[in-house]
Amino acid sequence: MTSLRACLGTAVAVLLLPAVLPVAASPAPGQTQVSTTLFVNASDLQRTGAQTKDEGLGVDLQRFYIDVHHRFDSQWSARVTTDINWLRQQDPTDLWVKYAYIQRTFGRRLALRFGSAPTPWAEFANVWGGYRYIDKELLTRMKVGSAADWGVHAVGGLGRISYAVSAVTGAGFKHPRTGHDVDVEARLAWQPSPHSVLGIGGYRGTRAQDINGAPHRHTAERWNALAAYVNGRVRFGAQYFHASNWTRVTALLPDAASGWSSWASYRVLPKVAIFGRYDRSRPSLLLAPSRSDRYSQLGVEWIPNRYMRLALAGKHEVINTGTVRRKSNEWGVWGMFKF
Repeated sequence: MTSLRACLGTAVAVLLLPAVLPVAASPAPGQTQVSTTLFVNASDLQRTGAQTKDEGLGVDLQRFYIDVHHRFDSQWSARVTTDINWLRQQDPTDLWVKYAYIQRTFGRRLALRFGSAPTPWAEFANVWGGYRYIDKELLTRMKVGSAADWGVHAVGGLGRISYAVSAVTGAGFKHPRTGHDVDVEARLAWQPSPHSVLGIGGYRGTRAQDINGAPHRHTAERWNALAAYVNGRVRFGAQYFHASNWTRVTALLPDAASGWSSWASYRVLPKVAIFGRYDRSRPSLLLAPSRSDRYSQLGVEWIPNRYMRLALAGKHEVINTGTVRRKSNEWGVWGMFKF
């Protein structure tokens, strides 16, 4: 295992990069933009009720996005984003292609994307939640949603209404494959004011589980909603989901899951904010109704400049499997860096 000193050295080098590399502007027609975003944390993780290789003090490169965006003209553009992570218990490093799509815009009301692109819900929820570098939003954290998928995607809006619809494989971007049918995910949002939003979304398909002769016994479905408010100093919101047969498309017995998440932050100084979040989920409503997942986080964030965000935070999770109660506690420093 790589020594902690080497890990910390890598983290320090990463911290220094944004101070000397500028953030690229949006590309003009005929130009290409290359940018990167990193999520890094140095933390101590302790678990009870289970022993895992990731316990103890360590450094994680949660995400290292390399984004290449080329604009051919005012209507056509292309984007490729690689997704790299290196976790303390992981060897070797994982590398995926998260986004790889061609986009055709039709004014501000519609854009069509062909390839692997953001799905309608995850990016939307992360924007209003505001602290993706600390952890994933509820649906992707509970693995009832994917941040990107291969297919055809439509995004747009009119006035205070925005929408997104995707016809996708259902397998996600990490393990691309196709099933017998096309999955559909959609989202509709209304902003009563520039600082607030109400959104609803849904998903229906087989998630590419009905392959290699596997029987299609159930259809995976999900309904979700979000309400949030953000202004210069205050951020708060909540979201909810209910999913049916998300991993039970080919299984004999059906199952369902549900959960909710709430979050809030307050900027006490121009560059300092306190934030918190609480999630509660039931991953098996029918087959194991006593199972539950409770997750919370609390921290202080410092934003020294436009290149970086740093947070001193703690996380706590309690997983009840019905027979075993597992707890995890993690505290440390999390950072997001853009250049």
